[in-house]
Formats: sequence, structure tokens, C-alpha cells
Amino acid sequence: MSNKCYVAEVSTLPLIMTEGEVATNGKTADADKPQDMDSKIIRQIEYYFGDYNLPRDKFLQEEIKNDDGWISLETMTKFKRLASLSTDSSVHENNEKIRRAPSHPLPIFNDEVKEETMKRTIYCKGFPKDGSVSLDDLLEYFKQYGPYETVLMRHFFDKESKKQGFKGSVLVVFPTEEKAKEFKEVKEVKFKGTYLIRKWHEDYVEEKKKEIEERKARKEARKKKEEKEGEDNKEEDATEIESPKGIFIHFSGLKEGSEATREDIKEALGDIADQCAWIDFSRGMTKGYLRFKEEDYNKQVMEKLEGKLKVKDMDSELRLVEGEEEEEQFKKMKEARSKARANAGRKRKSGGRGGHFPNKKRKF
Repeated sequence: MSNKCYVAEVSTLPLIMTEGEVATNGKTADADKPQDMDSKIIRQIEYYFGDYNLPRDKFLQEEIKNDDGWISLETMTKFKRLASLSTDSSVHENNEKIRRAPSHPLPIFNDEVKEETMKRTIYCKGFPKDGSVSLDDLLEYFKQYGPYETVLMRHFFDKESKKQGFKGSVLVVFPTEEKAKEFKEVKEVKFKGTYLIRKWHEDYVEEKKKEIEERKARKEARKKKEEKEGEDNKEEDATEIESPKGIFIHFSGLKEGSEATREDIKEALGDIADQCAWIDFSRGMTKGYLRFKEEDYNKQVMEKLEGKLKVKDMDSELRLVEGEEEEEQFKKMKEARSKARANAGRKRKSGGRGGHFPNKKRKF
């Protein structure tokens, strides 16, 4: 018998089998339930050869052209995640090889496939960003809402530390749009006590596009305005700044001396955070103010959060800022902007950061 093995699909999920074995409801006829590590290894290989990953994986696409679709398990274990789950002795012996079952043709990866996949994908945010959550944790967690096709952790790259970080959000790809809709319509979804924000992936992408376009438009408008008004008009009196109504919310009830930061408060706002322009708060304080970008947006926030905001393990109370209190907040905002403009003007006149040290030589 050949030392090659193949990926055969059962229902909508692939199953790893060696040639000559018989599939019985997702198990081999003479095999016991695989150990946890074996299950993880099989699941990872199934992902590599599955409908979602293989059409998108350029490296595997090139490899399967060389040997009628077969790839050695020695090559597979060089993949970072599979390498972390396995050892040479436990995964590839006797030069075994693996491939996707020819009876299940590979989907053509085109715009139609991208669009169809997006329609059954849910964006999910609210997971810890501190490194305490692994992909295995997430795969296990989403089993209760399955079956799912895959779970993709979203990462960012920190240029300073040159390390990847977890954004706290994932994309969950379900086998059908109906299954995705079922998950989307679950009333409450929590992970370790934290409510998860769920959106259709398509809606999330459109929101981000809109944000980028609006940010670009504001930047261009600001640039044109500065060019038109000239250098002197940049330092206009703070009293001339427009004062839209309904943009402030007061929060209180945090523990005195707590380690909560502005970043923690912004994270607690969830998808509302994108509309928050400023948080007037310092570590150790029990209360502060939220300032939003759009007029009368504070009422929408109050309605959505039902007057409460959970920051870490603390419950804070929210209330609208109106009347004299609102005028006082506008005054503080204008003073801060005026001070920032004045500082910027001094830097320009002194030649920027190096202007205070005219005799200091620059190093190149």
C-alpha cells in the first residue's frame, strides 16, 4: 500500500485518512477517537486543504502542481502553526504525503467566491488583546455556534516592537449564509463575561471604507482651509470655534485610584468608540467626560448603552451634559485647542523640534 494519504470530504468538512482506510460517519472503522493533539493536527491540515484556505494560499497552489496534488508531510510541518502542534516523529513517517481528494475539485478563487464567502462571514469583536486567547481557544469557543468553516484572528504589526498583536476581533466563516444569520441573531453572545460586537463582514468592510473616505475628506478640507486662510488665520481665537450641541456625556462611579485608562474606557465603548473624539479622564479618577463627533450623538449613546458603561470590572453611570455644564465643557475644549495652536505656532517659528537647539548638529 502506498504511504500517501488523502483528504476526503464528509458532509461539508474534510477528513484526513490514509489510503485503504474506510470512512464511517467521520471516523475510521477500526480507530478509536483521536487524542486531543491528533485532533488539532487533523483540523489544521483540513484547514490548509479546505475550500477557504487552499484557493487563497499561493505557496500551496504552487506545491500541488509538482506531484499531482501530493505534498509531503515533511513540507507541511514547516508551516508555523502545524509545526507548533506536532513533531517530525508524530506527523510524518516513511515519507508520507497528503493531498486534497480529487473527488472534491478546488473552487476557483474569483470575485464571485469572495463575494459569496463574505455573505456568510461574521465580524466579531470583544476578545482580550493581552495574548491570553489562542486560536485553539477560539476554535473551541465557537463550536457552540457551529458548524463553522474557519475562524480567522485579526492581527496588526507593531513597527516599533516588530511584533504582531491581536486586534481583539475575528472573522467567523460559516458553511452557509443561514448558519451565519443564526449566529448573528443570537440575542447575547459573551466571551468570559464580555459582550461581543457582531456585524456582517460586508457591513464592517463598508463602514471602514466610509471611515477612511471621511477621514481623507476631512484631511483634504483642513488642508485647503489652512492654505486659504494663511498662516495667521491658523491661530484664530478659540471663541470662533463652532459649538455643536449634544456631544458630551458625563460618566461616574469608577473606583478611586483604579488603574483604568482612557484606552480602557474607549475599548468599553465597543463600536461606539469610533465616534468618540475625546475622553477627559486621567488614571485614578472616578469620573470624566466623553466628547463625540456628531451633534446630538450623546442621546444615541445613552439609548444604546442604556445609561451604563462597564469599564473593566467597574460599572459606571452615564448622563447627558446640558446647559451650563455643556457650555463649561465647550470652554475647556476651546482653551485646549487654542493652547495647541499656540504651541504649534511656536514650534513653526523656532524651526520645529530642533529649533530650540540652533547649535546642535544633526546626525545623518
